[in-house]
Amino acid sequence: MASGQISGDASPPFINRSRGLKMELNNRLRSTSSRYGGAVRTFHWLTVMLVLAAYVLSKGDRYSLYSADADGLRRIHEMLGVFVFVVVVLRLLWRLLDSTPAKRPMPQWMAAAAKLVQFALYALLIAIPATAVLGTWLEGLPVTLPGFDIAPQIAKAHGLGQLIMEIHITLGNAILWVAGVHAAAALLHRFYLRDEVFQSMAPGG
Repeated sequence: MASGQISGDASPPFINRSRGLKMELNNRLRSTSSRYGGAVRTFHWLTVMLVLAAYVLSKGDRYSLYSADADGLRRIHEMLGVFVFVVVVLRLLWRLLDSTPAKRPMPQWMAAAAKLVQFALYALLIAIPATAVLGTWLEGLPVTLPGFDIAPQIAKAHGLGQLIMEIHITLGNAILWVAGVHAAAALLHRFYLRDEVFQSMAPGG
């Protein structure tokens, strides 16, 4: 073989580096037996920030956003709601591709409660933006986002729209209570039970 010729099974250095970076990125994104991967943790904490920001802007009621001087805040609030929905859908799709950390030993009632709270959070995260869009359109109002509006896509039914918006507000308040229970349980695992449940979703590392 001539000097300097690359053998048939050897790869140029830049390809090896590319493969190494791809493997490292894949390992960071995917979950292990003891910890959720970077993708899941990003989805989780991004959802937390989006929900809190949307709630703070709404001030816990719908009327504070539906006034002439609140147009900018309303648009940001509704944009955050769209982002919440998109992030939750992406997280659910990622669950189809990713594994989950091994289940920690815990009492049966605690495991059942954890599953119930998780289900409730997912249901609320989908129902809250869905009821916002449906209620807004039924009232004959557009969904307002920064830079553009989405006109109602269904027939107006003002009374039903008001009812659905009241449900939206109730669900928006409820998710804070459910998330509070979820956070309290995480702190219980961290400081009392001292297991790895909290650390498995903690940011960083």
